Amino acid sequence: MLLEEMVVQVADELVGADLFFGHGTDNAFDEAAWLALEAGGFDVGDPEPPWESVLDKRQIENIRALLERRLTTRQPLAYLINRAWFAGHEFFIDERAIVPRSHIGEWIPDRFEPWLPAGEVKSMLDLCTGSGCIAVALALAFPEAQVDASDLSTAALEVAAINARHHGVTERVRLVEGDLFSALPDRRYDLIVCNPPYVSDVLMRALPDEYRFEPELAFVGGDQGLDFIDRLLREASHHLNPNGMLIVEAGSAQPAVENAYPDLPFMWLMSESEEAVVFALTAAELARIA
Repeated sequence: MLLEEMVVQVADELVGADLFFGHGTDNAFDEAAWLALEAGGFDVGDPEPPWESVLDKRQIENIRALLERRLTTRQPLAYLINRAWFAGHEFFIDERAIVPRSHIGEWIPDRFEPWLPAGEVKSMLDLCTGSGCIAVALALAFPEAQVDASDLSTAALEVAAINARHHGVTERVRLVEGDLFSALPDRRYDLIVCNPPYVSDVLMRALPDEYRFEPELAFVGGDQGLDFIDRLLREASHHLNPNGMLIVEAGSAQPAVENAYPDLPFMWLMSESEEAVVFALTAAELARIA
């Protein structure tokens, strides 16, 4: 059997099982390709996978075994293989932290151009760092900068430490345990990035099974999804340098953010999937509500 034929078979079974895709892929075919390449021992990062390769018996058995685990457990594939990709880099992941997938990763390789002044960013903060994927990706994209990575979860920071070591950035990525800015009272940054908990109470009750394997703390945003974002917007200007910028993924809380702050000039960044759920604000703009 050819690799491409196996991918089609796997995709059909994924669709038939009524699974949810949103932890590294957003459709059955892409997840099938990821699963087959991973279990078949191929390079998942290869831009031109060998689709015409003939699979041997062991490869087929490995692919079928991983597929069976995905179908029966409904766990995100990234947890089953302890691997995820973000901003072009590979990361370790397990259930101590949510699977890396923030839209923010789309702009990191290009250093947030043209919104962020080139060459002027020396200090960064990644709030709600989770697996550390954003913090590590920032450190790799901005080799001249120091990055603080903060999270309330000790377990998530353990995963972040693994990823910082793996990518050789432990000297420039400092892991900090705390709620919002509580452990960083006097620190100011050129850039603060955050993928916060933003899922409203109503949406929390409707989350697909796959999300139930991830830490609830990383999702719960309160009645409107704004519990953390409200605090962040009101405190961020006190932790930004004069020309600093805040970049936040608001996700499903995007309408609530705009309704709650009609006078803030949010700049919504359009993603590759044509979703505008990441906003940017300058220190001066944030000072209006501080």
